[in-house]
Amino acid sequence: MSSPILPPELEREIFERAACMCPGDIPSLLLVSQRVNEWIAPIRYRTVTSDGAHSTCPFRALQRAIQSNSRPLSFFRSHVQHLAVPYEFLRDETTGMVEQILSACSEIQSFVFLHQLSPSLVPALASLRPHRLYTYFDPQLFVEAPLYRPMFTFVTHLALWHTGWIPDTSCWLSLLAVVPSLTHLLIHDAFEAVPHILAASESLKVLIDCNNIPYTPELDDASSDDRFVFLKIRTIRTFVEDWVRGTRGEMDYWARADMFVAKKARGEIKPRNALLD
Repeated sequence: MSSPILPPELEREIFERAACMCPGDIPSLLLVSQRVNEWIAPIRYRTVTSDGAHSTCPFRALQRAIQSNSRPLSFFRSHVQHLAVPYEFLRDETTGMVEQILSACSEIQSFVFLHQLSPSLVPALASLRPHRLYTYFDPQLFVEAPLYRPMFTFVTHLALWHTGWIPDTSCWLSLLAVVPSLTHLLIHDAFEAVPHILAASESLKVLIDCNNIPYTPELDDASSDDRFVFLKIRTIRTFVEDWVRGTRGEMDYWARADMFVAKKARGEIKPRNALLD
């Protein structure tokens, strides 16, 4: 008696769902057969983080795959949708290697790049067109603004941290001109700039101030704009984990902020309450 054979389309759906639900099992699934490998490989490289935790692929695995030339670069261009570049990669690798990775992943939808920007990376970064971008607020964003500007063309959700150099209000306002499609902005420890940013941008739907100070009732009165949200700072690693949830369509801090702002607009939350738990 022969074993039952599933229709190919059903078999494929089962393996693809297994890969999406249990990304840690993807390396094993790739070894099942050649056809399963072809089905799962695009999912394997969909979301790339430093160590692969909470995502589908560790960054070094993506690097090895690109360097091996086992697949055409068009494969990675089509299938790498969400990319987080680990700090140690830029510290340890040459600029040429960084450019190779970024060039191979030029159609990513969301991009985590928590590093100081380097002029040598301008061509590779300028070729990207992410819709969601997480990076440091670097002075070179303005010194080299015309060169970096293409990367910001389609960014709707932008999260910016600063290290050392603290942007003043004029810098935050200059940023609005660089990001024409912006609807959601997270800024780090820049509460004094909040009223000015909101007044300067009618298209902005949500402005999150991420801070390490405790929330106090005085902040309720600091901004009467429904679009303002105060978020107690967490670790960068926590933010990356939250970013991965967003890539899967789950509840990340952007979605939580959208719900919070909508509740304020409907009167379900006190208008001046800005604290997002």
